[in-house]
Order: sequence, then structure tokens, then C-alpha cells
Amino acid sequence: MATANTQERHAQWWHPVGGSVSIDAGAPPYRRLAIQLQHELTTAQSPRSILLATPNRSALAAHACPCLAYCLAEELGQSVLLVDASGKDRELSRILGCENQQGYFDLLSRPELDPNDWVLPTSHKGVHFLPAGTLPTEAMGRHQQAIPGLLERVLQKHDFVVLSGGSILHDTAALAATPHVGTVLLMPVENETLVADLDAAQKAVRFCKARHVGVVMVDGRSPQA
Repeated sequence: MATANTQERHAQWWHPVGGSVSIDAGAPPYRRLAIQLQHELTTAQSPRSILLATPNRSALAAHACPCLAYCLAEELGQSVLLVDASGKDRELSRILGCENQQGYFDLLSRPELDPNDWVLPTSHKGVHFLPAGTLPTEAMGRHQQAIPGLLERVLQKHDFVVLSGGSILHDTAALAATPHVGTVLLMPVENETLVADLDAAQKAVRFCKARHVGVVMVDGRSPQA
């Protein structure tokens, strides 16, 4: 359990260059996406969890995750847990100033701990954040079996879980979470992601038995479903 005081542990919507993440600018498409995902997961009776990942390495998915979590909380009036499940880059934890906080990967290695003790508040009362943690990526393979149990436990307190998974083609942590979430959203970057890489990412998540796979094109400002 983290010992820092509440003010020090309060995650903020920080942008890497020092400004805040612009949520309002991309709100309309993210809001539509939030409503669509809620409907699809409810209709299919799937776990209320969403993994966002890019085919290749890109910081854009990490920036999209807070926006989607915010819109889920705003549109549905429900509790959302944002999780950095990226094993290598851990960009979302860096953006939110939590790169040295324990979190997701530490909990996978110690499933006896209560994950709610590691969750941080954010600038939105309906959204909480679980950092990637401090466990080295190399240890991930030994703890994959703990993923479904961890997701089940956090869903007991939160209505939705949004995971930032990094690159499907470069980060095994993203693939490890794939079969345990309700929906995998692949986020190719317009004019950047090759069609061959998107196809390879789709094949990889389907091979790992993803329940449902969607594709959301990212243009650097907002997703276009």
C-alpha cells in the first residue's frame, strides 16, 4: 500500500509538454464511443472492461485513454477505473506523473493485496487511476494468470475499467490482457500506421482469443470511429 499523502498521490490530467490533456476538444467522438461501448458490452453481457492499444508504438493511445474514461464517467454517470497496463513504455503513468507509483504489475505479482488500496483519485470524481507500477516488464510472464482475478476484483468497485495497453506488436503485456477484457480497441494512427501492421495486430489479438475487436482511427486530436 502506498504511504504518500492524498495530495501527493492525486493523479492529474498532465500532458507530457506541461499542459493539461485537452478533453473537451475531442469530447464529441469520445462521447459517442463511450455510449456505443456501454451498449455493446451490456448487450453482449461481456466484462465491463476495454483495452486500448496501438498496432505500433505511439503515445496517442495513452492520450486517448483519459478522454474515453472521462466521457464514460460523464455520459453514463458511473465509476471508471483507468489502468496503465503497458509493460514497456508506461506512457500513461508518465503523463499523469505516477511513473514511480506502485500499481498494476505489482498487484499481479502479489494477488493477495487489495487493488483498491493502490488506486489514485484524479481531477474527475468519477475516474480513478491505477499506475503501471514498478515491477520490471521481464517478470510479466510469471504473473499473467493473475490478470482475470485482478480485473474481476476492481470491477466489484468500478462500473468500467479502461486499460491502456501500449503496442500490440511490441508489448506482450497488451496481448496478455486481451482474452480477459470485454472489448479490445485497436487505434491505428492516420497516415502513420501501415495496413500490414494493423492486419498483424488484429490477427494477434484474435489468436489470443479476444472476445470482441474494434478499430478506431486516431488522427492525433480525436478518434474517428
